[in-house]
Amino acid sequence: MHVVIVGGGRVGRELAANLSDKQQTVVIVEKDPEIAERLKKKLDIMVVNDDGANMATLEKAGIRNAGICIAVTQIDELNLMVCMMADRAGVPTTIARVRNPESHTNIADTGFSKDEIGVDYVINPERELALEISKRIHYPDASEIEYFAGGKVMMVATTVTEDAEMISYNLREMPLPQGCIIVGIKRSDGTFMVPSGDDTVKVDDKVYLIGNANVMRKASWLLHHKETIVKNVLILGGDTVGYTLASILENNPERKFKVKLVEQDEQRCEELNRKLTKTMVLQGHSNELAYFNQEEIAEADALITVTGDDRTNIVAAVMAEKLGVDKIIAEISNNEYAYIYNTAGIENYVNSHLITAYKILRFTRKGDVLALSHLKEDNAELVELVVPGQCRAAGLKVKDARFPRGMLIGTIVRNGEVIVPYGDTVLQPGDNLIIFTLTSVSRKLESYFC
Repeated sequence: MHVVIVGGGRVGRELAANLSDKQQTVVIVEKDPEIAERLKKKLDIMVVNDDGANMATLEKAGIRNAGICIAVTQIDELNLMVCMMADRAGVPTTIARVRNPESHTNIADTGFSKDEIGVDYVINPERELALEISKRIHYPDASEIEYFAGGKVMMVATTVTEDAEMISYNLREMPLPQGCIIVGIKRSDGTFMVPSGDDTVKVDDKVYLIGNANVMRKASWLLHHKETIVKNVLILGGDTVGYTLASILENNPERKFKVKLVEQDEQRCEELNRKLTKTMVLQGHSNELAYFNQEEIAEADALITVTGDDRTNIVAAVMAEKLGVDKIIAEISNNEYAYIYNTAGIENYVNSHLITAYKILRFTRKGDVLALSHLKEDNAELVELVVPGQCRAAGLKVKDARFPRGMLIGTIVRNGEVIVPYGDTVLQPGDNLIIFTLTSVSRKLESYFC
């Protein structure tokens, strides 16, 4: 498939690298000559150094042959305009990154639908990041968590502790609760594997479990032996992500959180106080260390650092680690800072650029792909798809499908029931599959399920 990406920033670069690795034809349009030159040197793809809001430029990028046009510049209006032009050029799928909620609202104010304007999908990075953080607050003992099949299936990553009950068992004999399975293991030496029945888990392994959402908490307890309860949440940063997260926590119907939000800007604090009804909004000044008030941090069950500045986030996260805060989630803009969090033993950091890229990537897959999640370790993916009636795998037993090593069906959702498949399980058309696959073999999915 031919893909045109307008915008060569972090999201565009991540999209291009991933698609190129999967043998897609990718062209990036980037206006800034320095960024364009870096992209040419780093990626083995065509880069058009020109204004993406110009039909002649899009023609150079091969827009009339494109299956997808993705607009991810820093300007919302430009992204919408690019999608409109691509739609007029006959591109089947258009995707726009829209960061400002008001831009999203403005689409509705025109009186036209997204289809009429020419935008098939709108991705809001700040909201996606806030939703990701919210999931981790609700399940604080997991370092990674994903939901599939409308919440019926959950993937949880947790680290094996010394007092875990499962260390002496191989996976075939491991007494996990019915309805879940271990699909991936990252060893303490960095080795990543899709395990077989003869493998065992070891202390400090990072284990990936998938299964019925109702049994996952019990399953992860057997490996982690810890249950963290989050009631008091402290958010540092009152920009769009911090505000959106506070709104989500305020409106949660199942759990009541006590939320405090610290923001430096006085005017923004006044605005947040008007918009948020249950969150305590505090003004803090970093030069007076009020932003890092040790007493406030120490009282928190969870600290969320979303200030928009990597260094500020790092200082706050490391301070919280020293003060013994149970759950620390830090926003990271530049992935080069990830090693600092790893060195400090802080597993939970989130990158809006990567989250946005992987939300978009599912639309580039052939077949009925419903969701795509890329693990933080950058070694594996989780793909949710529907088995078509006319595909290579339909009607076969799992053991006869001959899936490549490194690809494992974690669960099947059939008629609302979550099934952990075995070798004799038959794959039926219409089945919802959640598949765990190493990135090196994930492109082979299409040959089985398209």
